[in-house]
Amino acid sequence: MGLFGKSTFLESDLEDWSLETWAWLMRNLGGLERLRAAPLAVPSRDYFPPSETVEHERAVYLFELVKKHMGMDGWSCVLEARDRPPANAQVGEFWHVRSGSRPNGTFRIDDGQPIVSYAADLVAKPADLIATFAHELSHYLIATIREPIPGGREIHELTTELTVAFCGFGVFGANHAFSFSQHGDTFSQGWQSSRNGYFSERSWAFALALFSALTGREVSRQWLKPSVADLTVKAGRYLDRNPKLLAPFREAV
Repeated sequence: MGLFGKSTFLESDLEDWSLETWAWLMRNLGGLERLRAAPLAVPSRDYFPPSETVEHERAVYLFELVKKHMGMDGWSCVLEARDRPPANAQVGEFWHVRSGSRPNGTFRIDDGQPIVSYAADLVAKPADLIATFAHELSHYLIATIREPIPGGREIHELTTELTVAFCGFGVFGANHAFSFSQHGDTFSQGWQSSRNGYFSERSWAFALALFSALTGREVSRQWLKPSVADLTVKAGRYLDRNPKLLAPFREAV
């Protein structure tokens, strides 16, 4: 604690982890060059042009756009629509909904095939659907990295949320927060998601400020919930006052 309040924007351990994990993402996902090539995706026609597609075809249309914006165009991935199951229901042979959760989406790998599923009712809520796709595809990205996750597998979900911001989808993540849980066994693995997230608004703001500072793209408050927008401005000012935090990223090859 500083003389006049907190000396860090986040709790010190979480902030250290966020910076360490951001560096881990840069090392394994193309460095500063890839980061600066990533768009700052927002819910506008520039990123998601209108389409006359409906139902699953509309979901496929949005899914392919999210993949493209995340630099995953051409990656093999099956997209499945699912009706929301009742709480604690079995869903397939190896995975199920637990603790009353009603998942928006899942990612799993079956026999080497990456599969993303989504709740069919989200087609009527495109921003939520896009946020779901960004999160599940971030699981896919992380699954390709051989270097261990900073902090261990038990904080995989925090890493996934930070990856959403790293890939330029922090606006969707911050505005449409989800919670996630891992499921699976030796033969099938995956994750499931539902509303409310592991990241606090303050954590999303810090991630958005990191993305903005390193890419030079301003995160306009018009796209954010007011509370997140205010925190993002504060996080940006904090990073400006502490340039040593970002120096290693800007110096990275």
